[in-house]
Amino acid sequence: MNNALESITDDFNKALNRLSEALELAPTRIHKDATIQRFEFCFELSWKTIKLFLNNQGIECKSPRDCFRRAADYGLIDNPARWFDFLDARNLIAHTYNIKTADKIYKKAAIFRKNAQKLLNELKEQ
Repeated sequence: MNNALESITDDFNKALNRLSEALELAPTRIHKDATIQRFEFCFELSWKTIKLFLNNQGIECKSPRDCFRRAADYGLIDNPARWFDFLDARNLIAHTYNIKTADKIYKKAAIFRKNAQKLLNELKEQ
């Protein structure tokens, strides 16, 4: 692993730990808001880590969807459609904020955490 990839993977790991920490707290409105914020930056780091990893393998991807497709082809993730769903959730919360939407995304954050941990483990094994 080169320095840039090692650095972003470490940042992704730390962000994932912070998301996990938020998900362990009682789900008050403030904690849900904090969890959603952590989901957003953890998601961003997930696809940017994938992008850098794939670039180091000689595989170019330009968008999150493209990176998730190629990550699935490479064996880093199981189901790109699930990651597209996480992307849609991130996009939705970035442009619309209401309680119902926030509650849906809060639930997705827990699912994301499991998938992100699998991705992180896969990256560390490479």
